[in-house]
Amino acid sequence: MAAASASSPQDPGFPGGDPEAAQQVLQGTIELVTFHSKETLYSVLKIAPEKGYEDPEPFSGDLFGARVAAVGPLPEPLEGLRVRLLGRWSNSRKHGRQFEFEAASVLPPSDTDGLVRYLSSRAFPGVGEVLAGRIVSRLGERTLETIRDDPAQLSGIPGLRADVRAELVERVRSELAAHRSRAFLHGLGLGPRQVEAVLERHGADCEALLRENPYRLAHGVSGIGFQIADRAAQRLGMPRDSMERARAGMLFAQQEAESNGHTCLPREELLRSADRLLRGEMPAANFERGLDELVAGRELVQETEARFGARLVYSPMLHACESALARNVARLVATEGGRARPLAGERELADAERRMGIELHPLQREAVLGLLASRVALLTGGPGVGKTTIVRLVVQLAEGAGAKVALASPTGRAAKRLAEATGREAKTIHRLLGYDPLEHGFTHDEKRPLKADLIVIDELSMLDVTLAHQLVKAIGPDTRVVFVGDPDQLPSVMAGSVLADLLDSGCLPTWRLTRIYRQDERSLIVENAHRILRGEMPVFPERGAALSDFYFFPADEDAAAADRVVEVVTERIPQRFGFDWLEEVQVLSPMYRGDCGVDNLNERLRAAGSERRRGSRELVLRGRTWRVGDRVIQTRNDYDRQVFNGDMGRISRIPSEEDGLFVQFPEQEVLYEPEDLGDLQLAFAITVHRSQGGEFPAVVIPLVTQHYMMLQRHLFYTAITRAKKLVVLVGSLRALKMAVDNAEQNRRESALRDRLRALLRSGA
Repeated sequence: MAAASASSPQDPGFPGGDPEAAQQVLQGTIELVTFHSKETLYSVLKIAPEKGYEDPEPFSGDLFGARVAAVGPLPEPLEGLRVRLLGRWSNSRKHGRQFEFEAASVLPPSDTDGLVRYLSSRAFPGVGEVLAGRIVSRLGERTLETIRDDPAQLSGIPGLRADVRAELVERVRSELAAHRSRAFLHGLGLGPRQVEAVLERHGADCEALLRENPYRLAHGVSGIGFQIADRAAQRLGMPRDSMERARAGMLFAQQEAESNGHTCLPREELLRSADRLLRGEMPAANFERGLDELVAGRELVQETEARFGARLVYSPMLHACESALARNVARLVATEGGRARPLAGERELADAERRMGIELHPLQREAVLGLLASRVALLTGGPGVGKTTIVRLVVQLAEGAGAKVALASPTGRAAKRLAEATGREAKTIHRLLGYDPLEHGFTHDEKRPLKADLIVIDELSMLDVTLAHQLVKAIGPDTRVVFVGDPDQLPSVMAGSVLADLLDSGCLPTWRLTRIYRQDERSLIVENAHRILRGEMPVFPERGAALSDFYFFPADEDAAAADRVVEVVTERIPQRFGFDWLEEVQVLSPMYRGDCGVDNLNERLRAAGSERRRGSRELVLRGRTWRVGDRVIQTRNDYDRQVFNGDMGRISRIPSEEDGLFVQFPEQEVLYEPEDLGDLQLAFAITVHRSQGGEFPAVVIPLVTQHYMMLQRHLFYTAITRAKKLVVLVGSLRALKMAVDNAEQNRRESALRDRLRALLRSGA
């Protein structure tokens, strides 16, 4: 076992040489575990160093350097374990002389006393000190290897029951494999948390698997991307022009494209992306061959049909989703040309207008009647054009005709808005489809379609191709569907541009609303949103004018702008408008980094609100602090707990460090155990992308040139339209003009539009 072999302090024995040549090494036995955090892995230990690894300043530690203090991350410190630590000696003013380590390998014990302590530790249930002594007395210094290789030698040891013996053999084998794998992974340059993540994903005995293909390191392992896996491959001696590297580069380039919203890439663009990823070190012929091998092995899918204009490359999952989505939308449209028996006519609509005390514009009236007579249809338009009024009327008239209506949106916030607008229950699409955690799938599908006569789906711009596929395949032959969305909003966070593709296809009956109606004409929010879409600078109220709903506070320097954001949020808005900023004001920033980025503003706003929450219980895990009352946002879909990317809530309870914390969402209170907290972020400030589908009473938007890469018209427009009553811009006029002028929007690669057109032309 490589990890157990003796080696000098200058030669750690790691594969590929010493990954931390400038670091020092401490090797010895853990005598005492003073502190250990299961969440951060941070440990405070007393180590008895082995010969050649003693403290170079022994009289500053324990007596004659017999024991030394060591602090750093270690997954499972047990008294009696031999460990090999990479770090450096330091003199702490508070704690004295200690060894601060960054990487650790656990080694099997080297003598019989260590073996007894190790086997009687909590790693081996049922084996106390007396029984451990008997085992070591029988098997000697190679006790662990004997248990692993020849467990029959354990027979006849007094007090060793059969069940304890079986578990002991299994755990020794697992521990030895994990020891070796940890040393191997540390030698590849991975940190402690990365090592544990790899072991959890690939198993304790993963060395052979990863030596065969080091790029598996990044497969489903959080915190490890292609570059880390590529460096590991180089340390293991993989040639830079190897076919394994070419194939891995291709797969990761495809994944990167998906993370940027593309469902596919043209073959030539994928080859260029992979070449950039591998820094031009791979012969072009190897990429071509590697891509062909991936397609032949069904790890990627290549479309070659002429209608796409290029050879498109997909992951198998996205190819299946996009193809099935096109077929199911075509199925809906092909039924009576997308038309259906009208659920209501002009007389019923006129009666509804009188009851609501409104008078529709002829274009609005046409939209209501058209949607009520459609099998599948689109309703689009920007703010203030009457989409909500039309949806409310469609729902009322459909119900009046005896139809069962279901309402849904991609996120909890959007569903809440839809419910408030219609006075009816609205669900997230995930809840509408009914996720079954036991089956790891949705209850409703093509075999068990949704039970509704009319389904209204709002905020379609947020819908990615995967969820759209799951939704549309669950719409049965007798169900109508109305899709509602604003094509000028940002597209979905996940891959696809479903709303844009459906609109561009021209295949669905569509009503586009463009006229701003009287009740909104006074709103500068609505006026400026439309001005920005036209590429015009927003207008602001004149000094001394009555209270408006749109303001600009100038601040040319980034740090000054951050100060002004905090002042506006916590002082000016509450004083002038009466908003409770902890409940009603949302900061939307284009980026995470910088003075005006999400991360910095979250910390500053939480600090500003701490006075009102003095004495609130808090939890510190992995260097992050959580307090009762903190506004938080979920960052990924968690089907088991039924919380989804973009859901916002507040920390309601923190029972203890071991139990984690509770978050109160609009529909439920959810427990987050310590290992789940990576799914949460503070949300006093969030990115514009994460605000999609939400609506907030007041929105504050920092605009600074430091964020020039994200100063884009559609992003700015999306941020403004999240506000219900008030928008405040803070920053420089130059940054504001950059955001208005920059109309570039990265086009997402997709073939949904062309698939849909082709299916309807062919009648398939």
